[in-house]
Amino acid sequence: MLDSILVNTPISSPLHPQANLPLLKAHLSANGFKTRIIDSNIRFFHWFLGEKGFGVTMEEVYQNPLKILSVYDDLQKKLWTKNKAYKGLDVGLRNLNMKYDRIQFDSVVESLEDVQANPFISFYDEMIEQEFKGTSIKIVGIAVTFQDQIIAAFTLANLIRKKMPEVKIVFGGQMVTRCYTSMISHSGICRFFDYLALWEGEKIFVDIHRKEINGEEVTLVNVVDVRNKEQEIVRKDGAPSGDEIPCPDLSDLNFNDYFFPEMLIPLQTTRGCYAACEFCAIPFGANSYRVRPAEKVLDDILRIQEHTQKKYGKKATYFKFMEDTSSPAILHELSVEIEKRGIDAKWETFARLEKMFANPGFMDQLYRGGCRKIHWGLETNDADVLKNMEKKTEPSYADTVLELSAKAGILNFCFILIGFPGETDDARENMISYIIDNKNIHTITISTFDLTRGAPMEQDFHADNYYGMDMKPAQDFQVRLPYTINGENWKAMIVPWAHKVMLEVVRRRPDIGFMTLFPDQIRSMYCEKYTNQWGQIFVDKYGEENIKEMMLNTEKYINDYQENKEIDPSLLPEPLRREHFRTKEDLQSIASAVMSRKSYEARRIRQI
Repeated sequence: MLDSILVNTPISSPLHPQANLPLLKAHLSANGFKTRIIDSNIRFFHWFLGEKGFGVTMEEVYQNPLKILSVYDDLQKKLWTKNKAYKGLDVGLRNLNMKYDRIQFDSVVESLEDVQANPFISFYDEMIEQEFKGTSIKIVGIAVTFQDQIIAAFTLANLIRKKMPEVKIVFGGQMVTRCYTSMISHSGICRFFDYLALWEGEKIFVDIHRKEINGEEVTLVNVVDVRNKEQEIVRKDGAPSGDEIPCPDLSDLNFNDYFFPEMLIPLQTTRGCYAACEFCAIPFGANSYRVRPAEKVLDDILRIQEHTQKKYGKKATYFKFMEDTSSPAILHELSVEIEKRGIDAKWETFARLEKMFANPGFMDQLYRGGCRKIHWGLETNDADVLKNMEKKTEPSYADTVLELSAKAGILNFCFILIGFPGETDDARENMISYIIDNKNIHTITISTFDLTRGAPMEQDFHADNYYGMDMKPAQDFQVRLPYTINGENWKAMIVPWAHKVMLEVVRRRPDIGFMTLFPDQIRSMYCEKYTNQWGQIFVDKYGEENIKEMMLNTEKYINDYQENKEIDPSLLPEPLRREHFRTKEDLQSIASAVMSRKSYEARRIRQI
């Protein structure tokens, strides 16, 4: 007897599974409930493309590093061809654009009946008939972590309502947590779900199962029950402790389905974030910061390796710690135990540039214990901007950490944030020089500042702020909010600066530029094979001019943007394509806000 089905929806990365539902299933199973995971994201890609399987081995990728680029390029071309069958559709490997606006409730509802524009209707119609009908399920849990998943998630819910009206529908994930106040105020959206699970879902889903399946009297905390007008939203109550976070249950997933030549296992060593950076909304989706005992993480690794050996004939050796911020202490303890026990496990993680990482021998130990890549929240090298961000990091010891990490053999992936309010042109010019000159930075991702729902800047917003920022309230599913600074479109001003950084990096640091063309997930594997200098090694091997030729489209895109020419986003490598669509969406909403503000001011002048 199956109690429930948990569904991950398109579009998210087809390269590996998400960590959320395997963790949720493990918690439900431990409490006696039978559930099954369906990763409909990867299933959709197979259905949409009409083919299954990746067909490239890691050995092939190692022998010819450029092969992986051509494989993903071919996949993207096939997606473009398939897109033509639908009105206004653009499905990419990690992005989705449709005829309908995903952030407007009414537009989302309208999309649910348009088979000519919404491919998820046919896809889920088939899936429900094959996977849902005939089961004993009473609950369907739908994960909505990213904006690109919204229309697919509501398409699924709509079809379940029609075909299986007795089934209770539960929405959960970052998008739901950040937008629930807007959702419950719109009757057209509320009819598609019975419950919203807010913040962390493990205990919440157990309680919903106890109520709906066992018929128990349960007080639901951090749950929106559309039938109950009295909601108890207290956020920090009911979250699992570090000890209670389970080993993810991967039994329903098939790693052979994913578009990746190796098994990449999502795992957690911590949950939440101990920082409160002004611009970052990620911690809003979790509760207090918790660290899992290193022994439990080691048990997870060994258990997963046993499972994969039995199921696939080889054990998983690559792990991605899916957390907001890793604790330096647990990473050190974990690496010591991995080395001591001789466990074959390589891993990457996300971390702040903390002083502890600069301790003598610290980074060397991480490397010996399996660390091959760290995503660092560098953002900027300007001390004043870092202070305004509330980063509580300093350029001096950040430099030391990056140097020690590089010397240890770890690949340094640095997040760069352009345009935090108050940032000057001089600060941006200095940042460009810093990236170019710092050989300890191996690869980067460049983002432009967004005012996001759930970030401290938004949560604590006041009209007389230091930056002259004016914020338009969030609408519907909007998480990147329209804003102005001193009445002007700040985003439109900083985007060319981001482009300038990209161009300078491509021209003067082709090793970094070349690395950005590769999927993030494969970079640590190349580090393991070719050292953290593999970007420069590949440039030397294939010739700098050939590498630059591969990046010319980026330069053409920027030139077209600057000259107000029509832009073809298909020219861009996948990471930059995603940023393009985000930027386009944000500029449109901000321009609208600016015009609304100026229209208001004009009316006031006329009135006076």
